[in-house]
Amino acid sequence: MIVVIGRVVTDAARREDLKRIGQTVARASRAEEGCLSYRVYEDTEVENEFVFVEEWESQEALERHFGTSHIADFMRAIPATLVALPDVNFHTIQSSVGLGDLDPTA
Repeated sequence: MIVVIGRVVTDAARREDLKRIGQTVARASRAEEGCLSYRVYEDTEVENEFVFVEEWESQEALERHFGTSHIADFMRAIPATLVALPDVNFHTIQSSVGLGDLDPTA
C-alpha cells in the first residue's frame, strides 16, 4: 500500500476555493480503481492548512491516478490557492494492524 500525505496552506480569501478543489479531486479519486481512501482534512491547529491523505493499493494504481484528467485539473487549479509550497510525502506500507490487534502487555 502507498500512503500519500500532502499538506497545503492557503489564506482566508482563498480558503473556500481550496476546500472546493480538494473536495472535487477527492470525490473523483475515490472512484478510481486502486484507491483505498482519499480524504481532505482541515488542520485544527494551523489556520488555513489542509491535509490530503491518500491510500493506494499499489504504486501502479498511484501512477495511473497521476495520469487522470482530474489530477491534471487539480494541478492547474491548486497553485493559485496556495501561500507556500505544498509538503507532500509518499510512504510504502508493508503491513497495517488496527488498535484492537495490538497486545497491550507487549
